[in-house]
Amino acid sequence: MRKLAIFVEGLTEQRFAEKCLRKIIGKKGLCIGVFKAYGGKRCQRSFQQWRASAPSSGQEYYVQIMDCANDGRVKSDIKEHYDSLVAANFSGIMGIRDVYPDVQHADIPKLRERLRCGLETTPIEVVFVLGVMEIETWFIMEHTHFLRIDAGLTLERIKAGVGFDPSTYDVQLRLHPAKDLDDIYRLVGKRYSKTKNRIKRTVKRLDYGRICHEVGARVEDLRVLVAALDQFFS
Repeated sequence: MRKLAIFVEGLTEQRFAEKCLRKIIGKKGLCIGVFKAYGGKRCQRSFQQWRASAPSSGQEYYVQIMDCANDGRVKSDIKEHYDSLVAANFSGIMGIRDVYPDVQHADIPKLRERLRCGLETTPIEVVFVLGVMEIETWFIMEHTHFLRIDAGLTLERIKAGVGFDPSTYDVQLRLHPAKDLDDIYRLVGKRYSKTKNRIKRTVKRLDYGRICHEVGARVEDLRVLVAALDQFFS
């Protein structure tokens, strides 16, 4: 069984990664374990398993999603667990985190350098994926999902309401895409926030084929994510 570890910033990235994997690979042949971090300040940091797919004899792949509960802990958690993952015969390690609010657009290259600095590259080279400025950028650019949220969220209404067309505009230029997504939903009396039910609703309505191909063609980090998953599952 090939094994992949994905360290994510928080619940949004965890839910997206899990849904994306199931849509791309399907349930057959794939087992996913979801773990959440606890502690780290006044008590020892640890990961506890939240849930896992039911095992079956036909599963070829195991993906362990590690919710670090903090963007600043993604790299440090990877570094701390790197040797144990190698010893457990994992063949891939990834990190997914946002840029907002601690890093400005101009400093993103420096952030990428800091993430790579000090990490082992053999036998596994860690792949980092950034949501610029937040992973909600990808959700907005997958603009067809808005009509599945509400029939009133046409591109014309969105453009008039928030000042840009998500089908053509590079949302990576926005400072706070999660707020933009909330502003769009507000146009029809709905809301978006980083809470379980609202994240689940949005993630469920995304078209993952469009995310991987159409949005991926416009967003470098998403292309990196798709390429890394293609390589692992090939």
